[in-house]
Amino acid sequence: MPEFQFKAIDSRGRITSGNSTAQNPENLAAILHEQGLFLMETKETTGLPPGAVADRLPTFIDNLNERMRRKKVAFKELTLFTAQLAVMVRSALPILESLQLLAAQTTNPTFKAILIAIGNGVSEGEPLSVAFSHFPEQFDEVYVSLLAAGEAGGDLDVMLDRLAMYMDFKLKLKQKIQSALLYPLIVIATALMVIAFLVVFVLPTFLEVFIQLNIELPLPTRVLIGLSELVRRFWYMAVALAVFGYWAFKRWLRDPHNARRFVRFQLHIPILGELVRNIVLTRILRTMASLLDSGISILKSLDLAKAAAANPLFRDLLEKVAMDVKEGKGFSRSLAQSEYIPPVVVGMISTGERTGTLPEVINRVASFYESETDSSIKNFFSAIEPLFIVVLGVMVGGIAISVLLPMFDMAQAIQ
Repeated sequence: MPEFQFKAIDSRGRITSGNSTAQNPENLAAILHEQGLFLMETKETTGLPPGAVADRLPTFIDNLNERMRRKKVAFKELTLFTAQLAVMVRSALPILESLQLLAAQTTNPTFKAILIAIGNGVSEGEPLSVAFSHFPEQFDEVYVSLLAAGEAGGDLDVMLDRLAMYMDFKLKLKQKIQSALLYPLIVIATALMVIAFLVVFVLPTFLEVFIQLNIELPLPTRVLIGLSELVRRFWYMAVALAVFGYWAFKRWLRDPHNARRFVRFQLHIPILGELVRNIVLTRILRTMASLLDSGISILKSLDLAKAAAANPLFRDLLEKVAMDVKEGKGFSRSLAQSEYIPPVVVGMISTGERTGTLPEVINRVASFYESETDSSIKNFFSAIEPLFIVVLGVMVGGIAISVLLPMFDMAQAIQ
């Protein structure tokens, strides 16, 4: 069995090294994991021809990094990590030691391995931004670009603070969007459960009574009974159709043309369209403000803001604006040609261009649209709440009337 020389880190961030026999590097990692250690580096010291050790050194680490790149770490955890790293660097703690402490602190094994790999890269002389760029699934281009700007300007602590604020903004915006979606989903789910209970369990009980009394059922009641029988017998088909419909819709959205049509449709829905537009504008403006504040060029900022927009129509718009800026046209002038950019945004950005305070102005506009997003969410709730109540009332009321109509006929027959 081959012998390996290894370097590992324990849960407290202490680095240890030694020799051990194992079948292969993966088996060695499993053995060390049982001892509370996480493998950082390894090389085989026996059974290799001369000169082969150097060739085999990075293999396992590269494989580990590749596996870690494919896994997602929760955005909330990334936000907390960034804030903690900013505090440590601002306190003059060496970056490598900060990464080791944070790796020892996290309970997420995937994130722990990622931080160890980043620390390993830094210890080997890689710039911090390059070490982070090896994990694009966790740290996007905006994150890496802000780190690179901080390294180039010699103010990494300031840039990490700015990055922490940017991540916190993204987290809060994400939570606002989730809260906006949660309420309608809860109401719809509750309505469906109530209706399913009435149709599947309550209605058949009344049906037995009507059959025993030989009462002729009116049309609404017969329709409802037929629906009840279909649901009770073929409920699995309804579930299958719902799953298939969701899959077909997601597949339809993969076509960029269809995705643009769907987004354009959303933006023209009253109230909802305003909410979608405000969310996208907030993302774009806050991202651009953070990048421009960090000294990144406007062309690079526009390119990075495309991914932050997460909207095909606005991505197309930013591509066109970038081309116009490259040709010498004004930033605000290009934005004014879009129907989705409000005139107030164009006017404020134009003022920032003339006065040389574009990053500051974009920050103010972003703050304005953050508050506008809050207002849009409240307006959205105010609009859909009575709509849901009316729809639910009509559906439940229709079921109640369908059940009561034969009872009225029965009462008249008795009289």
